[in-house]
Amino acid sequence: MKLSNLFIRLLSGAVYVALVLGSLYLCPQVFVGVMAVAMVVSMHEFYGIAAKTEVKPQRLAGVLCGVAVFAACYAGSFGLAGEACNRVFFYLPIPLAVFVFFAELFRKESMPFTNIAYTLLGVLYVALPFSLVSFVYKAGGANAMCSFFVLLWANDSFAYLFGVAFGRHKLFPSISPKKSWEGYVGGIISVVAAAWVLHWLFGDVALVHTVSFGVIISVTAVLADLVESMFKRSAGVKDSGAIMPGHGGLLDRFDAVLLSLPLVFTYVQLFM
Repeated sequence: MKLSNLFIRLLSGAVYVALVLGSLYLCPQVFVGVMAVAMVVSMHEFYGIAAKTEVKPQRLAGVLCGVAVFAACYAGSFGLAGEACNRVFFYLPIPLAVFVFFAELFRKESMPFTNIAYTLLGVLYVALPFSLVSFVYKAGGANAMCSFFVLLWANDSFAYLFGVAFGRHKLFPSISPKKSWEGYVGGIISVVAAAWVLHWLFGDVALVHTVSFGVIISVTAVLADLVESMFKRSAGVKDSGAIMPGHGGLLDRFDAVLLSLPLVFTYVQLFM
């Protein structure tokens, strides 16, 4: 990698980290707003990947349904302007999801099953995980949410370093030739160790919870990244977008979040 490209990649990554963590500790509403914007952009990128396979998802309907799910989760966790308003936001995604089926009648496309499926998959795969940040933030606080992201980034970094140094056995060579079992295991060990450090920094998050976050993230994050790579490979694209120079799209940066956060959310609801 050329020095100029490396600098651009590091600068872009630093802005991304600063935006996520800065908004996280500024106030819950700003953080949730940043996540909402990231969700909309990621959904747009997901539908763009789907369109490369000659599928024609309903982008606007899918994004609107995703925004409704996000608003419903925010209303359910933080509350908005009274019970009546919260009930409206909670039930709004249902008619919007039904609308997707009706709207396909008027599009007269050749693959209605596939178009509807991809439209709703964007809601399930992208919008729902992003929407869960409200519940995790409300239940665990800013430090728990920060621990989640830091452990996620630590797993990504250390899995790469261990893979470069010791990688011999390929994890999924047909999807991502560079990922190895050595990197996968190294990421797990490193993230569990990082969880101890975060517990020392954030005394309000119990050690068992921080380590549990680490285990969940380290086991699922690499697999989640492979899932997005599988989607991109099937569509014949390298990156989901170009919004982050040197990194690709937001979907490329949040791919591990999409399948690890629902499991962290489940853990938080059951044990925190």
